[in-house]
Amino acid sequence: MLPLLLAWLHTTNDLFSNFLTPLLPKLMDRFGVGLGTAGLLVSAYSLTGSLLQPFAGLLADRMDRRLLAALGPVLVALGMGSMGLWPRFEALLFVLALAGVGSALFHASGASLVGEYAPKERRGFWLSFFGSAGNLGLSLGPIVALYVAGRWGLEALFWLTPLVLLPALFLLRLPPVRRAGRPAGFRDFLRVFRGDVARLWGMATLRSLVFLSFSTTLPYWYATKGLSDGYTALSLSVYSLSATLGILAGGTLSDRLGRKAVLVGTLTLGLPLYLGLLFFPAENPLYLLLLAATGALMNAGIPVAVALAQELEPGQTATVSGLLMGFTWGFAGLFYAPIGRLIEAFGVLPVLLGLGVLLLPAWALARGVREPARTMGV
Repeated sequence: MLPLLLAWLHTTNDLFSNFLTPLLPKLMDRFGVGLGTAGLLVSAYSLTGSLLQPFAGLLADRMDRRLLAALGPVLVALGMGSMGLWPRFEALLFVLALAGVGSALFHASGASLVGEYAPKERRGFWLSFFGSAGNLGLSLGPIVALYVAGRWGLEALFWLTPLVLLPALFLLRLPPVRRAGRPAGFRDFLRVFRGDVARLWGMATLRSLVFLSFSTTLPYWYATKGLSDGYTALSLSVYSLSATLGILAGGTLSDRLGRKAVLVGTLTLGLPLYLGLLFFPAENPLYLLLLAATGALMNAGIPVAVALAQELEPGQTATVSGLLMGFTWGFAGLFYAPIGRLIEAFGVLPVLLGLGVLLLPAWALARGVREPARTMGV
């Protein structure tokens, strides 16, 4: 019951989270600002929503995680849903930063609760299901946002907030969820950044940096090749869908094969597939199959790393969940601006090829992680 409810909340949380980017042109017109200024809205939400996740996890490990998991999506929905109601840009900037805090609270608390309340032999599957539910929301967000704002205006987004309020109220009807014994302290928090969890974070960050850079650069690369916008949209959709399926498959396989085996295996196969993406002709229809296989493989390890980190640190599951999820993606995302400048200076292929080398230390870090025996499935 609880993992299903949290997956529902994850879908709605990430649905609202992905309202902002497609609506930037409308917000630019509303406030009379340029893209650079409007980009501050994205930065404010992304920084608080991603980089604060380990600290949100530290808070969740000391409080009622059920309350925080319900509060977080409500903050996101109220922030994104009210974008058309604020008369001043500065007010919206503050509200979206607060919404990002809500997203951080939810992801750290929600993933912790899913891992704790799922059957131990099925933890990987339920964390994968939780992650796939979020990907579904991300996919639907732009469609819903553009349709509602285009038909009824930005103000109408606020009427979508009950989509989050209903599952949040259901969650609040459940008994409080607090940890037994001494809560994690700051020393425990610092310990997470050493040893096996730190290796997992390093592996996940390097992997995310490579494939975030690839997927973000893909439209620009296709444009330099003269490929159509329709083919670009199809390629991005194939990659997004395969990533969702990969997330679902990865955790499920790790329940049977072991967490470490899946992490090392996906990285072992990931490098040759990534090289194939760079050198195989993108205009060939078979490229879409290669893109799908790589997207599934490289995203399969996301819930596996979270599950393994929770098993390595059972007293700080919210903290390590935040570290392996939002903090990883946010930290990797910080590097894309200089990578973009390198691409402009040296070209797409040399830079993406150089980034592919990072998969080798990621593989080595995954190989060095200790796996508790109990993570093996039945």
